[in-house]
Amino acid sequence: MPQPIAGAAEAAMYKASVRALLRLAVKRLNNGDPSLLLKMAAPDAELMFPGNNSWAAMYRPVVKGRQPYATHRGVDECMSFAQRFVDEGIQFVIEDVLVNGPPWRIRIAVRVHVYIPGADGHDRYNNRAVAFLLARWGRLVMWEDYEDTERVAALDYE
Repeated sequence: MPQPIAGAAEAAMYKASVRALLRLAVKRLNNGDPSLLLKMAAPDAELMFPGNNSWAAMYRPVVKGRQPYATHRGVDECMSFAQRFVDEGIQFVIEDVLVNGPPWRIRIAVRVHVYIPGADGHDRYNNRAVAFLLARWGRLVMWEDYEDTERVAALDYE
């Protein structure tokens, strides 16, 4: 009978804890409270939001290139970004969360359905997104979003 890998149970528990904490933070964000998500952010956290839209250009002009470009730097800018989600009434439905790596360099991939409910029962906005996050010792240091930026830009003109 094969022997269990040393530390495998602990790693699985840690990954399950990360998934549960992220789901709780998103649930709170959906309810208008971004504080848990922001408490998880390191003071120098960076957010990368792509495209030519007001979300990406909140603090500096959009820079396109092969390397990720931090559109939001530090907790204050990330707070403004999160508060804008709350103000717009954007909701997230997490479809999957993948977690890998040791606590000092844990990588997280989250696939979500994003929407703003409309007064008529139809979505005012909807999109699908994948976010890649990097955390060190439980603190988010990098968050990079991938989604249909044409839909984001269309929301700007609504």
